[in-house]
Amino acid sequence: MTLDWTDFPDAPASGTPLCDDTALGLGVTALTLGEFPVLVVKDGGGTRAFVNACPHQFLPLDSRGDVLGADGTRLICTNHDAVFDARTGQGVAGFGLNCALSPVPIRLSGQQWVVGE
Repeated sequence: MTLDWTDFPDAPASGTPLCDDTALGLGVTALTLGEFPVLVVKDGGGTRAFVNACPHQFLPLDSRGDVLGADGTRLICTNHDAVFDARTGQGVAGFGLNCALSPVPIRLSGQQWVVGE
């Protein structure tokens, strides 16, 4: 089961600015909107965002360092090694199996990424 991003405490309203597109390099960027933690993944497949909370124990995936796997296709929780597909957020190994990261819909408005569809 995947929680909807709006079910998390402090979820921002749709239309909330996330970051400028030029601030994102390829890979994973951890951001906080107030108290709401977000991981933004940018690669050749596009830009997408997930709540930065491992569904295994709801700890931030990046609390102990970089979460992007060496091959660039997986996000690995630094707490318990739960593994998720970086494009879909689906759990693929370890404590990530049978769960998924909660996607946060984002859209580009000019040069600014904003929350919402």
